[in-house]
Order: sequence, then structure tokens, then C-alpha cells
Amino acid sequence: MVSDVPAWFVLGAAFCFGACWGSFFNVAIYRWPRGLSVVTPPSHCPKCGVGVPARFNLPIIGYFILRGRTACCGEPLSPRYPVIELLSAVLCVALARRFMLAPDIELSLVRASVIGVAYFFFVGGLLIATFVDLEYMEIPDEVSLPGAALGLVTAVFRDPPGVEAAALGAGAGFLVIQLVFVWSYEHIAGRRGMGEGDSKLLMMIGAFLGWQGALFAVFAGAAQGLIAFVISRLTGVGFSAGQGADADEAESEPADAAKSVVSPDAAGEVDGGGEQADTDDEDDEPAPRYWGHFKVPFGPFLALAALEYLFFGEAATQAWFELMEKLPWHS
Repeated sequence: MVSDVPAWFVLGAAFCFGACWGSFFNVAIYRWPRGLSVVTPPSHCPKCGVGVPARFNLPIIGYFILRGRTACCGEPLSPRYPVIELLSAVLCVALARRFMLAPDIELSLVRASVIGVAYFFFVGGLLIATFVDLEYMEIPDEVSLPGAALGLVTAVFRDPPGVEAAALGAGAGFLVIQLVFVWSYEHIAGRRGMGEGDSKLLMMIGAFLGWQGALFAVFAGAAQGLIAFVISRLTGVGFSAGQGADADEAESEPADAAKSVVSPDAAGEVDGGGEQADTDDEDDEPAPRYWGHFKVPFGPFLALAALEYLFFGEAATQAWFELMEKLPWHS
């Protein structure tokens, strides 16, 4: 049973597991929007092409050991890499505490591990979708479709939401966005209110959190997205595609804005927070689209709301209802 294992060991293992997979998430954030494999080519320097030694493949701390530059030629590396690795590690610890060490849960170690790992890859998919959407205003199918399948397959082990609620959440989550905000909105307004990536992401969210979680993600995500949009318009501060975590590189090399990128080798070796990187001089960067002035990427706010529901459930729902009741338009 999980209770037979020391809590410190479970949490420590979760932190290491999450940090290592955070390196892969960095790889996916760079490669999937460009249609590149996350397996090959092996990791190499973004400037001189030299392969990255395994001794620098330490998650989080590797970036600081190298002082934010490649070991071979001193090419600057984005601080996004240790940030994502740390986020991944912390979220993995939170999942272990929530689904394995909670005092009201008594599970076998095998079942608890299956549940924890399934939710971790769900959270990892939300991280990838968030950072890709912030930079390119698109969500890779490589995240949403396998994620939705994983949610449905593992629903038998996860209660709640259970198999029926997971299937209903996946189907309803996809159709609500696709029918109302994609096809119908395009027919009425002549342009799409949301992208198909949002509907597929909500399908993944529904597969893991059920129809209640999908519904919460839509409304809470929309509310938080509106708040962010208003703040952006008032302050004049926004984000643009192609100028996310790699903004420094983008300013100096517009045609190769995301050269400094973490990558695993063919065996899936982890990076050290950015010391691994990819280059592909033939890649064309997408045209900038500014959400601070025209468009808001909805994926990050769907992901944020999904995390709120995952960790807080009914408490998060109640908090949002209470907040809505206090707003001026409610009265």
C-alpha cells in the first residue's frame, strides 16, 4: 500500500520524475509546432552544432551550472527551460500529495502510481499547450489527441470522474467549442471565435476531469482570459507569437528566433534547463500575432482552470460562484 512507503520518498521521487520529464516538455514545446521529431536529431549546440555531453543534462541545476550559456561556445540560453522543469517538478509533487498521500486515500502502490502518472501526463500536456499557445496561438494535436485517449483509457482506474463521466466530458467538451465557438461563430461573424486546437484541448480536459471539469474549464477559463485581456489593454502589455520565452534571441535573430532550445537525445536523455538545443535553419517562423491587441490565446486559460479544478474541485467551483455573485453585473 502507499501508506507503507515513507512520504518523503514518494515526494522526492515525484520531484525528480517531474523535473526529468520537464526537460522533455521543453523539447516538445519547441519541436512539435515546427513539425519536428522529439526523438531525433540528437541534442546539439544552437550555434556551433556541437553535441551536448551527458554531464550537462541535469534538470534545473544544469542551466545554472552553465550560467545560462552553452558550454562549447557560450551561446545564451533561454531561462524558460529551468522554469518549465521546476514547474513540472512542483506539479508532480502536488499530484503525489493529492492523489497518493491524501489522508482519506488508501490505495495499492500500483494503482496509485497508475493514477498519479496518468494525471502527471495530463498536467504535462497542459504545460506544453500553454507555452506553445502563448508563442504561436496554436495547440499541437500531439498534445490533445493522445492526451484525450490516455484520459479515456485510464478512466477505469480514476474515480472520480469514472468512465461514463470521462467519455461524456471528452465528447461534450469537444462539441461545445467546435459547434458553438468554431463553426457557428464562423458562420455568423465570418471568422472563428476559437481555434480547433481549443476544442481538442477541452476534449482532453473532459476525458480527465469529466463533464463537470470541462464545464468549469470553459467558464473559469473564459473569465480569467477576459481579465487578462482587460489588464493587457489597460497596461499596453501583451505577448506576441514568436516572442515568448525566447524573446532575447528573437530580437537579435528574427529569422531564427527559437534556436536556443532544449532537446533530448535519441535515448530520451534529459537536458539541464536549456543546455541542449536544436537548430533548423530552414524552418520559417510564423507571422507575429499580438494577443495584447487583437487575439487572446484561450489554451493557457483553459489549462489554468483545469488545474484549479484538478487540485481543488468543488472548492474551486464554489469560489468562482461566490466571485460571480459579488461582481456588479450580477446585481
